[in-house]
Amino acid sequence: MKYPGFLFPILVLSFLLHNQSVFANGSVEIDVKLSPAGSFKAQTKKVQGRAYRNGDDVVAENIIVDLKNLSTGVGLRDKHLKEHLMVEKYPEAKLVKATGKGGKGVASLIVKGKNQKVEGTYKVKGDTLVAEFPMTLSATDINDVRYMGVGVKDEVIVHVNVPISDGPMPHSEDHSSAGDKKQDLKKKPKGKMK
Repeated sequence: MKYPGFLFPILVLSFLLHNQSVFANGSVEIDVKLSPAGSFKAQTKKVQGRAYRNGDDVVAENIIVDLKNLSTGVGLRDKHLKEHLMVEKYPEAKLVKATGKGGKGVASLIVKGKNQKVEGTYKVKGDTLVAEFPMTLSATDINDVRYMGVGVKDEVIVHVNVPISDGPMPHSEDHSSAGDKKQDLKKKPKGKMK
């Protein structure tokens, strides 16, 4: 179906406003320690995805963090941070999969195209999963960061807040097995499509 030129932007804006929860209620904060002394936080609220709780089990997949929107509150430091993260080439970090039980969890992340396994803790506060885990910068090829005699320590602490829903995680079509897809095809009614 072809839309008049002025209508398409309105439809896109309507979709984005309707789906503003894509980035709602999520946040990431990274605690960075400096050497010889000091620290700073890098944070963003551009986090897409959610976790699911089924009994005592918690699971999340495909949580996307927009690294271009990370902010430390200092322009020059933001510029250096984004250069080290290579945000032009790798604009997002991804939590591929995380599982947890009893307040402890494990996750697989992709940052700068590098996979990293992490272990951490979590709490459920209302409808939000609050997780914390250490990760090493050297695992993402960020090494020996120094500016005017001040260096960044290799381990950072990452704090993640994402919405959580009760019930098992819904399966997307991308995660279906071939057998599931065949079964779905059998369920479709026969006849002409309109």
